[in-house]
Amino acid sequence: MATVSHPTEASVIRSLLESYGVVCAFSSRIPHNIYPVSIEGVTHIHIYVPEALAPEATRILEEHRRPDSSLHLVEQDESAPTESDS
Repeated sequence: MATVSHPTEASVIRSLLESYGVVCAFSSRIPHNIYPVSIEGVTHIHIYVPEALAPEATRILEEHRRPDSSLHLVEQDESAPTESDS
């Protein structure tokens, strides 16, 4: 449903969505606990929500989005986890 480039931003989004009752999960190819440095454009954290909640989650994020945010909202079919994301 969305991608961000920093773990802190992902945590803020999780807290925001969960405050509205929308559950979410993260996925990243780089283990941030081992390599905690974020390099914009290289490090991406994908945020997933259940398909039925995607429109509500998109609305919530659009309402709270900052102009300088690295948040990138994606279409539902783009955000579905693939075998290579595991």
